[in-house]
Amino acid sequence: MSEPTNPPVEPGRLNGDGVSHSVQDVESEDDGYASDAASLEEVRSEEFPTYFEERAGRLFPSTPSPYPLPVDTPEQERLNLLHDLLLQFFGANYVGPVADVLRAVDNPDQPKRVLDLCTGTGKWVMKMAEEFPAVDFRGFDIVPITTRYPRPNVHFEIDDINARFRWRSGTFDLVNARAIAMAVRNYRQVLEEIARVLRPGGLFISYEWATQPAFHPRLQLDPAAHAPASSRFHDAVNSALTNRRGLQQIVVDLSSVLAETSGFTDIRPCQYHIPIGAWHEDPAMQSIGAACLRANERYAQSVRPFLVDSGWSEADVDTMLDNYIHEIRSVNGLVSVLFTAHARRL
Repeated sequence: MSEPTNPPVEPGRLNGDGVSHSVQDVESEDDGYASDAASLEEVRSEEFPTYFEERAGRLFPSTPSPYPLPVDTPEQERLNLLHDLLLQFFGANYVGPVADVLRAVDNPDQPKRVLDLCTGTGKWVMKMAEEFPAVDFRGFDIVPITTRYPRPNVHFEIDDINARFRWRSGTFDLVNARAIAMAVRNYRQVLEEIARVLRPGGLFISYEWATQPAFHPRLQLDPAAHAPASSRFHDAVNSALTNRRGLQQIVVDLSSVLAETSGFTDIRPCQYHIPIGAWHEDPAMQSIGAACLRANERYAQSVRPFLVDSGWSEADVDTMLDNYIHEIRSVNGLVSVLFTAHARRL
């Protein structure tokens, strides 16, 4: 395995030219969006080693978090690959009425504001900020792995998704959550915070990947029988997430959880089947499938240290991953299922 690569980050300034971290979580008259200097401080260069630790040749967050995956260059490349894949698949950086929300002029004196949870490399934020230059974008994550050169309407911060959001109630027009489930201890609690910081009529959008293997619905094939290596791999990861990190994957039930959370209405769930590999008859989907295959291969390598830490022997993990990767490369019809849901704030 290659040596870990440090995240491409440098200290930022509070004018939107880098990364800062929250130093208070208590809502007050002075805390919130309009007074960043009161609630943030610059991350100094000597602080960056405190955010990362090396294990098994990979870099992981050193701060307490249920998130099990590394945050080094190979994993950042996987996250960017997923972004590009979804952009190609949807033909846009989003699903749902995002453009309507961000282009509507509700109050000329109040700019539109967007919050991206678990922003990762920040690529989604940067692309959205380019598309909507008049909108103010915020993104936060547990570690500083975003670009050193954000756009003028972008500000990245360091914070924990499981903590109380530092912003005042009714601050944002849109809250975006892409693949945050692995970092969240209590999803209902996070949804309550999302509802709190959204303005009335504001939009929440969720994207989460299924945690079990699947074939395209038209094939009507049982993954346990026809993709046993994929089934074993996903079962092992799900068991480790539950037993070692206490994480319950709720992606299939997200719409019902949203319905049970006070403050949301007009809930629109959907699911998409993205091919793994170039087996699809559509050339555009073949390209997407090839990218999805690479992303799944990289995910298997990223999850390897977590499986070893969870009690598997290295030899057993390597055999399981080899079988899984061979299967997704050779079995036609496998898909990654993406669950989305968007809802409005009452």
